[in-house]
Amino acid sequence: MEITPAIKPDFIAIEDEATVAELIGKMTQYEKHAALVFRNKKYLGLIEKKRLLRSRLDPSETHLKKYLQKTPIINEHASVIESAYLMFQSDADFLPVERNKQIIGVLDGLALAKLAISLPEIKHLTVADIKLVKPSKIGKDEPITRAMEVMHDEHLDHVPIYDQGKLYGLLSYKDLLRRYLNWTPKRDYSVRYNKAVSGKGGEGDIPSLSALPVSSFSTNDNLLVVTKGARLRDSVELMVRNNVHDLVLKDGEAVLGLLTVKNLLRRIGSLKIPQNFNIQFIGLNQLDLDPGEKENVQKIASNESMKLQRKIHNEFTLVIHFKEYATEGKQQKQHKYSVHLRIEYPGKIVTVSQDDWDIIRALRETFANAENALDKKFKGDEHVPRARR
Repeated sequence: MEITPAIKPDFIAIEDEATVAELIGKMTQYEKHAALVFRNKKYLGLIEKKRLLRSRLDPSETHLKKYLQKTPIINEHASVIESAYLMFQSDADFLPVERNKQIIGVLDGLALAKLAISLPEIKHLTVADIKLVKPSKIGKDEPITRAMEVMHDEHLDHVPIYDQGKLYGLLSYKDLLRRYLNWTPKRDYSVRYNKAVSGKGGEGDIPSLSALPVSSFSTNDNLLVVTKGARLRDSVELMVRNNVHDLVLKDGEAVLGLLTVKNLLRRIGSLKIPQNFNIQFIGLNQLDLDPGEKENVQKIASNESMKLQRKIHNEFTLVIHFKEYATEGKQQKQHKYSVHLRIEYPGKIVTVSQDDWDIIRALRETFANAENALDKKFKGDEHVPRARR
């Protein structure tokens, strides 16, 4: 399954020399949680609002590039499993999506999780199959800066709040911002907020903030709770309906932890689909790629082969032959790649190829050519053996 239905075409684009205050203003204006950062139309990375709030900074003076998070760029036709794997490995809630070397949108973790629950491999999973997050315990009467410290140090978006050992409420960054900003005078809110958390424990220029109890900020009614026996599909649908990335998991009165989108993506990215194919790579080690790039090529080839598996209902073999051609450009040496793919299954052989300046695009387009070739072959051959369903 491809990510195409989940791509969101609207996103914030901002230059890397802009200040954090400018970015927060745009995020607030357009109600976005992340922005893509560019330098002369070249993508550099992204910045998520929650990471800014976890940082010790002065938004009016700090430039974005200091807090830039580098991420991979995914193709619009990438598979759900591949994208979940990349998003989890990147420790990001958003990833940019490209088409022909142009960024056309973003993919966020919740939309990806929603798409993933329709995968056959997810159908029988329950919440118990997902690794939980277990935050430090915070009492409802503890100062708000104690919660800020836990959220910062443990990299959390939400933390459960307790009263005498029982669940009392849930605190989120959204709660912190919305309620604190509603109580402050009309002035530079983001600067004031960050000054309040700029020191350890949040001790800063606003003692009234540090004295406020957590219960004044947390959501204490109508908490979204699931049990470990709940179907994962139902839990994700609950997240989507309420636009939240975390759910509290309870067993009776006991809180077991948080079910998070991040750990959902970890599980989706690790799905093991039975394979009925073998892949042989020729020439890959001779390409001028670093180990991470070679690993990505192998991962993409495996995921693309899964798509072919849905068309070829027999065991099959793929031989992927890579070649690289170096040419001298005006400023530097350029590399062009050729990918040749040979597919063999009972009584049939299909060969396709593609050249491109980008190895990943050449690989994906080669597999796209293979899918088209198989569609034509199956359409014209009513005797292709098919597995019973």
